Amino acid sequence: MDKNDKSTFKLNPGSMLNLFLESNLLEQIKQIQKNENLKDESEVVIRAIQYYYEKNISGDSLESEGINNKGKSFQSLSAKQYDDVVQSIMQYDDEKLEGLFDGNVDIGKLEKILAGKNFFNLIKKLPQHQIYNNIHSAGMIYRFQTKILPVKFSLMCLAKLMIEQDSPWIDLNEFKNYTLSSAKLFIKTFDSSSIRTKFKVKTGFPSPNPYDSKFDQDQYLSYIRSSKRFTEDFVGRKLKKRLDVQMGGACFEMGLIKAKTIVTNEKDPARLRITLSDNGKEFVSYKNDLIGFIYGNNQDIPESIFSQQETEFYFRKILPEFKFENDFVEYLMEHKQITHTREIKDWFEEKFDNFCKSNFSLGDIGPYPLQEHIVRIYSNTIMGRLMEFGVFTKDPKSRSGPYTRKKTLSDLR
Repeated sequence: MDKNDKSTFKLNPGSMLNLFLESNLLEQIKQIQKNENLKDESEVVIRAIQYYYEKNISGDSLESEGINNKGKSFQSLSAKQYDDVVQSIMQYDDEKLEGLFDGNVDIGKLEKILAGKNFFNLIKKLPQHQIYNNIHSAGMIYRFQTKILPVKFSLMCLAKLMIEQDSPWIDLNEFKNYTLSSAKLFIKTFDSSSIRTKFKVKTGFPSPNPYDSKFDQDQYLSYIRSSKRFTEDFVGRKLKKRLDVQMGGACFEMGLIKAKTIVTNEKDPARLRITLSDNGKEFVSYKNDLIGFIYGNNQDIPESIFSQQETEFYFRKILPEFKFENDFVEYLMEHKQITHTREIKDWFEEKFDNFCKSNFSLGDIGPYPLQEHIVRIYSNTIMGRLMEFGVFTKDPKSRSGPYTRKKTLSDLR
């Protein structure tokens, strides 16, 4: 596990818990895992909670559940038990895929629905470093939001839901479930398409459903994590910041959806409703030939992941939402060719350092300066998004470059 990775664990009977663990705590967990000969980090966390509960709250011995006080014997789930757990987080199985997104959005109907929306009591977007509580994301698209196609796909799903319900405001949880299930079907269809080897588009989407293969708990866990990350990092999630309800996720952070809270019952917590922003509606309105091809709505094999209109939109409307990344992309595009990823990393480190010193009181948000692997991750993902739009290309056989510029800023703005 990457020591700065955001870990997602599946806890019986079906609740998901997102944790960000500091590096020193992760090292302790890894040491416990090694000493106790446990399967992975998640098992350490689960047993620690169970042991604490037995010792301080329950008063019941864990030995009756197959766990002794030292945590060295833990009854593993049977195949059927694990399958039941996984099933509990799935909203649709392979026999219940009808009614999901079909690749079509009636823009005329969408515009009529959006004409009736109001933007009162909207949730205000926080700066990136406040959403993620560290300087790593300041002025940049979050590092797990590695690609833009999952964002485009999610927006199209939202538009479809709005049309089907004839309403400009959609419940966030319903949007997440619908988009997750639609994304699983999209990837499954892509994997059987004639363009599956021509384009690398699966990054950011949920992993393929593992039910068709031999039972493997690690495979299920990976599947669950990828589904959770897709819905949380791309589609959207509710944040709790002090006393206020806030919103996170790529669609919201990029200014492509708006959100507000609605209280339906005094006893129930406020629920989030979301709608397309003007920018979101514009992005949806641009045809995507790759998505259309996968759904059989057009027969011509696409030449690229995004159209020229979509690429121009990214440079005009999305990038300017992220001050540092926008400026850094402009700098990268001054170069016709970049020899090695090392150059990108060095430029990133220098310019992000200057950006932070100009915009923040260092020490208010940390740690700083960025660790080398964080610099590498962010610089690589920024270039990865430019390659997704065909702005730069690289020999697929080479891991480190050179990168060749195919478009100029004047082509895109």
